[in-house]
Amino acid sequence: MGFPGEYPEVHVPNIFIYILSFIAFLRSIAILFISILDTYFSSASSPESQLHRPTLSEILIREFLPVVSFSDLDGDSPPAAVGCALCLNDFAGEEEIRCMANCRHIFHRTCVDGWINRDQKTCPLCRTHFVPYHKMEDYNQRVCIASQSQE
Repeated sequence: MGFPGEYPEVHVPNIFIYILSFIAFLRSIAILFISILDTYFSSASSPESQLHRPTLSEILIREFLPVVSFSDLDGDSPPAAVGCALCLNDFAGEEEIRCMANCRHIFHRTCVDGWINRDQKTCPLCRTHFVPYHKMEDYNQRVCIASQSQE
């Protein structure tokens, strides 16, 4: 038993190897062409298809969280943090920020808007609801009315 001392030789005609190489070359050209077309058509598509359509919930949350300039914050109660917890950059004088109504955390407007666009309804830092507690009933009513009108 064991391994045989000799193996039979297999002869593959050269033409067969050339044909396989040519097919592999054509395949790589086709993949390159398809990726170029995909890139072209995805960048040339209409801007409306690339825009994020906000839900009613996102619109209402943004309404409850107004945008202010960092320099406009009250000097009496300075924020606990000097930087945005989402992007980790420090706040500068005229940057637009959103101050959470319930927990008073502050974030850059673009950072927290990206969070809201992902259908998040709580503070990214402490998970407190964005909507102020005293306006929660109004928020729920407006969402309910809008969902009924869409049906």
